Order: sequence, then C-alpha cells, then structure tokens
Amino acid sequence: MVRRVVTVGADGPAPTDSFGIDGTSSAVYSYWETPVAAKRGSSTSVTKLLAVIVILLIVVSSGMVILLGLLPTGTSGQVVRVAIIDSGINIGHSLEGRVVAQKSFVSTEYGYDLNDASTSDAEPDGVPHGTLVSTVVVQNSDSAYLVIAKVIGPQGAATTAGIVAAMYWAIEQNCSVINLSMGSTPTFGDPGKQAVQYAFSHGVVVVASAGNEGDSGIAGTSIASPGVFPACLSVAGIDDNNDPYYFSSLGPTESRYMKPDIAALGYVETTTAIYYGTSFSSPRVAAAAANIVAYCRANNRSWTPGLVMTALLKGADPIPWPEYLVGAGALNVNNAIQLIAESTEPQDLPAMAYVSPVSLPLDFERLFYGDEYEFELTLFTTKLAVFDVQVVTAAPSVFHLPDAVTINQTGLVPLKVEVPDNGSATYSADIQFVSETGGSANVSVDFSVTTPVARVAFDVSHTAWSMDTVYGQFKELYKKLTSNSISVTELRNRSATTFETLSQYDAVLLLDPCTWEVNETEPLAPIAFSIPFSQAEEEAYQQYFEAGHGIFVAALSNDSLDISSLNEFLNWTGFSLSHTGVPPGDSPALITDITEHAITAGVSGFDYLGSTVSIPAGATSLAGYSSDTVLACRQGSGGGRIVVTGSNFFVDNWGMVGRYNSLDDDVLALNIVQWLTRL
Repeated sequence: MVRRVVTVGADGPAPTDSFGIDGTSSAVYSYWETPVAAKRGSSTSVTKLLAVIVILLIVVSSGMVILLGLLPTGTSGQVVRVAIIDSGINIGHSLEGRVVAQKSFVSTEYGYDLNDASTSDAEPDGVPHGTLVSTVVVQNSDSAYLVIAKVIGPQGAATTAGIVAAMYWAIEQNCSVINLSMGSTPTFGDPGKQAVQYAFSHGVVVVASAGNEGDSGIAGTSIASPGVFPACLSVAGIDDNNDPYYFSSLGPTESRYMKPDIAALGYVETTTAIYYGTSFSSPRVAAAAANIVAYCRANNRSWTPGLVMTALLKGADPIPWPEYLVGAGALNVNNAIQLIAESTEPQDLPAMAYVSPVSLPLDFERLFYGDEYEFELTLFTTKLAVFDVQVVTAAPSVFHLPDAVTINQTGLVPLKVEVPDNGSATYSADIQFVSETGGSANVSVDFSVTTPVARVAFDVSHTAWSMDTVYGQFKELYKKLTSNSISVTELRNRSATTFETLSQYDAVLLLDPCTWEVNETEPLAPIAFSIPFSQAEEEAYQQYFEAGHGIFVAALSNDSLDISSLNEFLNWTGFSLSHTGVPPGDSPALITDITEHAITAGVSGFDYLGSTVSIPAGATSLAGYSSDTVLACRQGSGGGRIVVTGSNFFVDNWGMVGRYNSLDDDVLALNIVQWLTRL
C-alpha cells in the first residue's frame, strides 16, 4: 500500500539566507513539517508515503482519552477551546491547568506502524514540537484552553487518516479553533479539504502553517495542505521587522486563488534555543482567533468563523511585500477586535467584508494585446450574504465578473480579463463588492499592454502536480519569456485541447505531461494515476504540428512520469523516451556534449536529470549524456518544429536562476522557444 505521511523535522541552521533576515542563538532549528521538499523536477508522487483514509463520519477509536477535571476559567471570564493537532504535549509549569482533553491518534487504525496511546510529546528529531506550539497559543491568549490531539510519532510522521480523525474529534470536543502546525503536498482527492470544510461548517476556525518550502521565493505554489484550502487560514512566517522568512511558502495556488492569507512571527524562543518555521506563525493566529471568540462571548456578540477570518484579514497591518508572500499583512488582533467593537448592532453579525488579493495582476505578471487572464478572487464576510458586483472602468468589455454573488462567509469569485487585439495601452478597473448585510470590499486591476512578438501556451492539463503552473515551478520560465515580449497562456482544460484552440499559439510547451500522482479518494486504497492523452488530443497536436506550429515536450524519468502513456502520445512524432533515468541518483548532471545549433547557441552546458531520448530519422540530436541523446529536435515537411527532452530541470525555477550547475539553462530555454516560434 502506498502511503503519504505528514512530517515535522529540523531543516538546519538559522535562517541567515533569507529575505533580508538574520537569526542567531545558542541552538537554532529551522523547523517544518513536510517530507517532500518543493519539487526540483525529479520527485515522484508515486513514491510519496500517502495517507490512508478519508473520514466521512466521526470515528471514535479505542485509544485513551484523558479528560482533565472541571472547566477552568480564563482571565477574560471565557474559555475558548483550541485544538492542537501535533506531536503531543509535555505539560510543564507554563501549561499547567491549560489542557482540558488529550487523545492520541497514533494507531494502526489510522495507518501508523504502531500503537501509542500516550499523549506526551513525541519530540520528533528531539524537538518538543507540540509543546512549543501549545506554549505559543497560551502565551498569546489567556482564554485559550487546549485540546491535545497527538498525531505525530518520534519519526515526525503523521498519516492524513490520523489528522482527519483528530479534526473530527476536536469538533466533538467543542473546539472553536483548530491549529495545524504541519502540512503536506496537496493531492487529488485530498481528504484534508473535506475535513476543513466540515469544521468550518460546524463553526470552527481552522488555522494552518503555510509551509517552509518557499526557498527564498523560488518555490512558487508551495502552500501546504490543509492551509491551501479556502476555508482554512494559511499563515506565512515573518520576522520582527515584518519581512518574510526565506523558508515561508508562497502562493498563489494552482487553482489561481491567493494564499497565504496572513502572516505572523515565524519563530519561538526558549531559554536554550530559537526554533524557526511557519509552525510557530500558525499558533499566533490561532491564539488571535481564540481572543476574538472570547471577546464576542464576553460582550454577548454573535460570531462565526467568517467573522473571525474577515476581522483578522481586514485588521492586519499592511506590509510592503506581495500578497502571495504575506497575504493580508502582519497579524494585529487588536485591530481585528476593534473592527468588531465598532459594529453598531452587537446582537447581530457586523457587515464586514474582505477580498483577496486587493490588486491584480501580480507584480511579475505581464499582459499583451489579445491575452486572456483569469484569477479567482476570495471574498470573506461574516455571514451568508448576497453581494452586488460593480466594475468601475472605462473599458467594460475587458473585465468580466458575475453581476452578483452569494457568499456563505467565504467563497471564490471568478475574474476574467479579455485584452483587445489593439487599442488602448493601459487598462484599469475598480471591482467593488457591495452588500447591505455583508459589507463591502474592493479589488484594483491595473495594467499596461504591448504587442507580443509571439504567443505560446503552457499545456499543464496533463500534469497532476500542483506546482506545475506559471505561479509554481515554471514561474521563472514565464518571466523569461514575457520579458522577451512572448505572450504566455496556460492550457488547463483537456476538453479544450482542439486544433482550433492550439492554433491560437505559435508554439505549445508540454510541461511534465503524464505525471504520476496519487488519488486519495478511496480512504483505504489510494492509487497511483496519470493523465494520458486522448486520441482526439493526439490528433489535434499532430494536425497542429503539420500545420507548421511548434511543440516542446519536457518530460522526466519514469519515477515521476508515466513514460508508457507519454510514448503513446509521442508515437506520431517518431520520438520516444526510455524508462532509464540519467544520471544515477537524484542530482542533475551538467550536460556539455552539445551539438552546434540555433537552439544551443551560447549554451556551454545545461542541467539534466530524467529520461534519455530515442530520435527518428531526420531528427537532430542536440545534446547527449554518455552515448545517449537527451535533447533533440526535428522539423517536419509542413514546417512544424518539435523539441523533445527527458528532463524539466533546465526549465524549472531553480535551473532558470542558476541554482544547479549551469548558468545557461535560461539561455537554452529561451532559445528553444525562439526556434519553435521562428523568432
């Protein structure tokens, strides 16, 4: 059985390599919670240890439940139960009297290899992770009383089954807030999404770490599950100067909505060490949520998860960093409570709204004449409310949104921008969401356009990996092309892959086609799958090539891609990929055996890890590893051009910015596109 695990573990020294951050102490741990680093192009979802269960009903195991006496009373007179789903807890002096229930979910029932009924901190890698997280909560909220769900063992691993069961149990325990200082790579059918939505619908605020996979901003679309889901507050990590830590994961998501939601301090300090990570940002926001709930109860005010989320985001302090790094800004619970206090109707939920992002396009995005642009706006409010959508603009035919939307505390609103083929060089709009009962919020859209020298599409409709987007591991490729006036569009819908659609573009880049991924929909039997090409899609691409257009195929080894399915698609091209990966191991090789060609001009070497390529008669081998071809091209009789390679390493973010071996990866990537588009 294939399993995915969610882990915690020490990453190394203090974060001196950061967004301008420097940290020192007597003992320092960079702390995060996932076994899968932001993908460099070689990791495979098949070999990830995968969760075992999607819990649809509350399951009570035979594990020990510890109930600790009568309910205490906080200094505010309110008791707000906060679930800490983590590695357990060691109750020392600072936590005495603050724990009201404990239970371990480390059980074979939930896919673990052993049964551990104790709730003491498992201390993965020797670090009392759950205890530290719990301490952060109680230090920041006098009203927070803890419900401890142990899901992590001494190896720092938790099954998704255990986490989901713990979430349902926390709801049974009347928790108002759930904190998850852990995360994993989102998968198809991820059971965490349903658990988060269930909690939200039962009046629980769910807060989670954004993740520690940001890698100094290189690893886009790296927000972890469950923080990636709309009904969960995802928390980024910042320092005392409100600058994001280099490790903090970033958005937006593959579904093109904004994450993270908010930012908070990303460290915790003890008498002997400082620990870094978004693990310690999340509990600060969880504590703030508890304080808001306590305030509402103490003042006889109604509250909902939507109220808490909206107040926190609307009350955050703006900081000069992109929203895909820090969300709404730095946590300010006093501002949030003040917004609620200003409501003139204490017995009713206030009319308050917040929309994310507040401005578009993103700072690295560039639009051209004839482009289409889409983004999902996240609208937060305090209750079920109907919002009128008003677009104030001099170009109403450019901006498309629904006339009205119904939002139950939070929801996504699609925005589509259709840039004309010619006309004005600048466009702007003020998008206003207005509701008598739900409040108001605004989004500003402002951009300039020029004429592109070529149009290309990234076909990511056959990859199941969440990071395979222009916001993810191909962001630097997107930036390289658009900075050279090449328009880039994503093709994300397989059913729209027709000759007519493809013909809008001078070239199409097939990035990571037929990736292996794991389907978690069946709780006890997760299975590996890929997304093969249909016969209609193959015919559309063949017709597209024969009509004189360009195609680039960037693959990987069979550990990561379904090579057999990809070869079935490539059959009409004459190319095929081997099931043998080169070089041995997990590190890319520097390829220097290069044939002189327009594609390889100015390239002394490039990075490679993946499959070798078999080429048809009439094709040109452009580069080799040992005696095997790794990059090749061919021009058809109708003028169509195709480039095939068994690696994506030289076109992913790390290759494009020179983080592997070569400084020429970006040159090669641009050369390929320029050759395909005849620039």
